[in-house]
Amino acid sequence: MMKTYANIAAGVVQYLLPTDGDITEMFHPDMLWVDVTSVSPLPAEGWAAVEADGVWSFAAPIPPVPTDTELKAAALSERDARLSLANEATAGMADAFLADLLSDAEKSMFKAYALYKLSLNKIDKQPGYPATIEWPTSP
Repeated sequence: MMKTYANIAAGVVQYLLPTDGDITEMFHPDMLWVDVTSVSPLPAEGWAAVEADGVWSFAAPIPPVPTDTELKAAALSERDARLSLANEATAGMADAFLADLLSDAEKSMFKAYALYKLSLNKIDKQPGYPATIEWPTSP
């Protein structure tokens, strides 16, 4: 009968091994293997493993909460990427706009991008920044 075993080291699932063989004959006796065949949900590599009174329990790792500095850095990186795309879309249009060389449709598009870029540069003024950001829609 096929069983699934978890190799545990330092309280963490290192890897899983499905086998129909005798796990005690396959590995060094110092390696800790736990039968997780009937555990639901099945633990995965990196999960915490705790034994109490002969009963094992498993928990998925909790991802670290990003710091305010990390959230700001990610937001500014996203903003810069969006600004770069907007600048590419309007490349060369500023001079043409000032010289009144754009068609009405081009003027409308240029103004929409100008508003979009202005909104991108004001994301840090939004309530909840940097944890929550309502990104403006690109024209």
